Amino acid sequence: MEYNRYQFTKWDMAAYIGTILIKSGVISFLFYDTYKAVILLIPVFVMDYKNMKKNKIVKRKRLLTMQFKDMMEAIVNSLNAGYSLEHGFCDAKKDLSLIYDKDAYIFKEIDMILTGLKMNIPIEKLLKDLGRRSDIEDIDNFAKVVAVAKKRGGNLIQIIQKTVRNISDKITVEEEIETMITSKKFESKIMMLMPYGILFYLKITNAEFMKPLYHNCFGIILMTVFILLMQFANWWANKIMEINV
Repeated sequence: MEYNRYQFTKWDMAAYIGTILIKSGVISFLFYDTYKAVILLIPVFVMDYKNMKKNKIVKRKRLLTMQFKDMMEAIVNSLNAGYSLEHGFCDAKKDLSLIYDKDAYIFKEIDMILTGLKMNIPIEKLLKDLGRRSDIEDIDNFAKVVAVAKKRGGNLIQIIQKTVRNISDKITVEEEIETMITSKKFESKIMMLMPYGILFYLKITNAEFMKPLYHNCFGIILMTVFILLMQFANWWANKIMEINV
């Protein structure tokens, strides 16, 4: 599985179409006072499609990262018990089955690794492939550490333990940051909805005041610029809250 690619499911498409129908209806009514304006909103819909796909990819990679962290901790426990790294994946699968559903991403990856081991493919090569496909820095770093430890020798258990501890600490920090900015993300969404609320209030309570903005070139241009500014503000807010550790 290539984690940087995402194929929309039927439910995803239904959610996207539903969102577009609602959004196009609201924007056409509030900003242009005509549903013919849907044509002008096509770039916005394309942007929403890309953003939705991006969010799905980010969510999937975040889930895989968390599952990978738990897998590494299970492998460390297996190594401490005297088993080999390769055998550790078998034990990890058993331990993780108590935590995650059978459809979890990590089980697919463990099965691929176990299948590769049966075909005598080196574990470092299998982990390197996982790091490439997932495009997750922590997984790629773990693969590199295992490759170096296997090539140069040394205390494999100690090296992996230290690596797992560092990666786990990093993931924990990322979780704490995500928790801290959750309220800010909610505030950002409220701020993005406020202009719609203001326009709806003015259109309902004082329609005459809004008439000069509709059905003329100046009004169409002004409203279009306003929508573009809102899209930019939303993009900028999301960019600010993207904190990489």
